[in-house]
Amino acid sequence: MYRFIETIKLLDGQFFNLDYHQQRMDRTIKKFFDQENAIHLKEYLACQSFLTEGLFKCRIVYGKTISSLEFLPYTIKPVRSLKVVHAHSIEYAYKFEARDQLLELYNQRGLHDEIIIVKNNLVTDASYANLIFFDGKSWFTPSACLLNGTMRQILIDKRKIKAAQISLSDITNFEKVKLINSMLGFEGPEIPISQIEI
Repeated sequence: MYRFIETIKLLDGQFFNLDYHQQRMDRTIKKFFDQENAIHLKEYLACQSFLTEGLFKCRIVYGKTISSLEFLPYTIKPVRSLKVVHAHSIEYAYKFEARDQLLELYNQRGLHDEIIIVKNNLVTDASYANLIFFDGKSWFTPSACLLNGTMRQILIDKRKIKAAQISLSDITNFEKVKLINSMLGFEGPEIPISQIEI
C-alpha cells in the first residue's frame, strides 16, 4: 500500500500553511485511492497534544487514513556547498514515504553538504527541498521541479519567486541558490554559485 508524508511547521504552538498541506493531501488521496480525503488537518491537529514553545517538525504518515504522527524538534542544518547529480528517470511528484531514489542520489554528494538533482539536463530540486536561484534582481525556481512543495507554491502565489526552465548550463548565470521547504520557509540556507560542483 502507498504511504505518504506531510511535514508541517509548528512554531510556538502555531501550525503553518495548513490550507496548502490539506490541498496536497486531498490531491494525493484522490490520485492514489480514488476517493475524497476524510482527513481534515485542522480538526485532527487540534485534538493532539504538543508543546507550545519552540520549533518542531510535525511529521504525518498517511494513506487512506493517518498511520502515525510525530512532533520532532527541528534545527536548520548548515548547507555550504552543493554537488550536481544526474538522474534521468527519477519521479517524485508526490511526497512518498519511501525515498530510496533520493537517498541514493544524496549519497553521491561526496564532501558536499547537499545535492542538486538534474534530470534530462534540467535543474529540479535538492534531496529534501525545492531550489530558488537569484540573478541579482529576482528569484527563480525550476519549472522542472520533482515535487511542487507547499512553500514553493506559496512563494509563487505571493509572487516572491517565478517558475522558469533552468538548464544545467544556466546555473552559472545566477549569483546564489537557496533551499526552501515547509520548515525552512524563505529563510533557508543560501549558497553562492561558486560553491556548486557542476
